[in-house]
Amino acid sequence: MKPDCRIGGGTSALNYRHPLVSRISSFFACLQNMPDAAVHRQVRWTPLATATAAVLMALDHGCPLYARFEDARVCMGSDFVQRRRVGGSYNGLMKALERQAASVLPVLKKDLRRQAHERLDRIHKTAGWRLLAVDGSKEDVPRTVDHEKAFGIADNGAYPQALLTAIVEVHTGLIWDWRMDRGRASERDHLLQMAPDLPAEALLLGDGYFVGFPIWSELDRLGKPFLIRAGGNVHLITRLWTGAVVRREHDVVYAWPAALQHKVPPLKLRLIRIGQGPKAVYLLTNVLDPRRLSQRAAGTMYRCRWGVELFFRTLKRTLGYAKLRSKVGRRARIELEWGLITMMITAMLGIDSLGKRRIPPHRWSPARTIRTLRASLLRGAGKKTHRLHAALDRAIASSLKDSYRRRNPKWSRHRPKTKNTPRSLILQPPNVRRATALECERATKYRPLTAA
Repeated sequence: MKPDCRIGGGTSALNYRHPLVSRISSFFACLQNMPDAAVHRQVRWTPLATATAAVLMALDHGCPLYARFEDARVCMGSDFVQRRRVGGSYNGLMKALERQAASVLPVLKKDLRRQAHERLDRIHKTAGWRLLAVDGSKEDVPRTVDHEKAFGIADNGAYPQALLTAIVEVHTGLIWDWRMDRGRASERDHLLQMAPDLPAEALLLGDGYFVGFPIWSELDRLGKPFLIRAGGNVHLITRLWTGAVVRREHDVVYAWPAALQHKVPPLKLRLIRIGQGPKAVYLLTNVLDPRRLSQRAAGTMYRCRWGVELFFRTLKRTLGYAKLRSKVGRRARIELEWGLITMMITAMLGIDSLGKRRIPPHRWSPARTIRTLRASLLRGAGKKTHRLHAALDRAIASSLKDSYRRRNPKWSRHRPKTKNTPRSLILQPPNVRRATALECERATKYRPLTAA
């Protein structure tokens, strides 16, 4: 009997599918019966087919986009019979991705975030907190007229770049949310857009760029705990309420810009110093209770912020997204969107595979998993697909980080020079001063919410 090879065509369809397509399709349940809302006719590139092809193309590496399309189409060939065959041209796929972006991407990203939240519960907490880190990075794009109009010339002053800001789980590299914009856009604005969707019991980690009263006050208003590094560009005041009974006066500070003192109350924060001497690191947090966030725990957690830097390295070097390949601005945005969705799916695949073997998720290796999926993409399904399914599961579950511990610090050989490169790469201590008499008088109309 001839097997039914259609998507959703029964048990035999799952057995004869390419193992990689079978794993990817499990994350696209929300697209299973979604029509192409932009057209009123039957199309070959349905939202489910375009999503599968886009992820397969993102996993491919080292070849032009049309060659990636051919590899993805061959991989998907066993999933379709004659009456449900996918399109035959790369341009047709890109047109489908463009017209479906407005309707498919919001629905898919919302559903993937729901699935990611389920995986976050499996990752161990650090001192009772889920650790998420925010950071931004520039993506190079080809120097075309359309890209210069869409993204503009960034701080390198030579060619257009796109700005990507992402919130990532630090232990596994599981991306939670992201925004992309022109090269000279603001990472702070992106964070304010993503802040309402942060999960509960999550501590947001940020470097010295995410400073300022607007960011801190908005995160505090939304009830989102944060731990952000503070440098010499931060101005804080102490002893604002002289008549109040206070405790721990040495670590309680207030952020209250002079231009806003007539409009908003001061923001109470904790200043935590990690280390001594010129290498001391200063952190600001809105978690005022040291029993919830001690000084030692704060130092340990902030060191985990390096996980977001590893995420960007994996995206650019391992997945091959250091420079986008699309020549048109709108297609470059779509290319980057599906690259990030691929990173999200890859992380969830790794967490699931390690969970079945009762291995902690933080031991998962993104680079080895991507190489495993890339090899499966180019291998083909064949006749004995049940063996390939089992082999792919074993390979993903064995994609673990090295167990050795580095004995010496790893130093970078150079740092690229840009127009906004600071003269000194070491952050200076924040400027902390005692409140003036005028500021104390202005603060009398604001009752302190809690004693320091």
